Amino acid sequence: MAGFIYRRLSTLAEAFLPQRQVQWLRRVIRRRRVRRNEKARARREERWGKQPDGGNIVVRLQSGVRMRLYRDSVLCRYIYLDNFESAERQFVNAFLKPGDVFVDVGANVGLFTLIAARQVGKRGYVYAFEPSGPTFERLRENIYLNRLKNVSAFRLALSDSEGTMELLSSKEGLDAWNSFAPPYIGEEFSGETVPARTWDTFVRENRLSGRVTMMKIDVEGWEGRVLRGAERELARPDAPVLQVEFTDEAAQAAGFSCRDLYGQLTELGYEVCRFDSENGQLVSDPIRAQYPYCNLFAVKDRQAAQHRLNAGLGIR
Repeated sequence: MAGFIYRRLSTLAEAFLPQRQVQWLRRVIRRRRVRRNEKARARREERWGKQPDGGNIVVRLQSGVRMRLYRDSVLCRYIYLDNFESAERQFVNAFLKPGDVFVDVGANVGLFTLIAARQVGKRGYVYAFEPSGPTFERLRENIYLNRLKNVSAFRLALSDSEGTMELLSSKEGLDAWNSFAPPYIGEEFSGETVPARTWDTFVRENRLSGRVTMMKIDVEGWEGRVLRGAERELARPDAPVLQVEFTDEAAQAAGFSCRDLYGQLTELGYEVCRFDSENGQLVSDPIRAQYPYCNLFAVKDRQAAQHRLNAGLGIR
């Protein structure tokens, strides 16, 4: 909502004020927004610190969405204190419509699963994949907390082959960095054997071909393997829009590079873009020399994707 108001004010200012005054107004709004966010974060940090070790807190994530956050999880702390991946959440909220199908690969405790379920409504559906046993149970708790009937959660890994795989899970609260490759963050891990499928097989068995609107892939370096196992479906002209994590360290630990990942997407017919959340725009993103950490969006038709975004953001 804040981003929407900012864009409306900017549009009005550009229509009626000189450029110098427009720039001044933007600086004032940004400074005030920073101060407001700092004060809100301080209040949240105080409340978070009062929770007992091993405890949890239920928060209102956005209108119609509640989420149980766990004090022993670093990711949950980021969600609560730092509005984790706010631009990506803005995209999902704007892009999805009632009746859509969303796929969450690497769902963790359900941040994007819950938001997507709210947006697609009763006529839509969400498929969430989380291979870690303890994390999967927390995902299910959040689905139950919101009484969601339009979500199916699978304790399953998506990869480029069928069978079982060994997942390395953090024992230090770094569950967001659990990986099938040697994790690049943390020191203490435990192993668990999990089932693995390819997306192409899952689609065929569940008759989802051509029906998925958007797919989020965040699997700590395993993104390239997921794409390999999804080549048939993602090569289609009606393939879903993708949100894909690019992190050099994670990809290299899995034997890939983010440049390889970029190449896979373009070979499948995608254009790789970044989302300019301030202006609500998908911007083509040429291949970079380095990818410390970012989420990028892959689209088959940028104009069509932007049109849908504009409708969701209220941009004419």
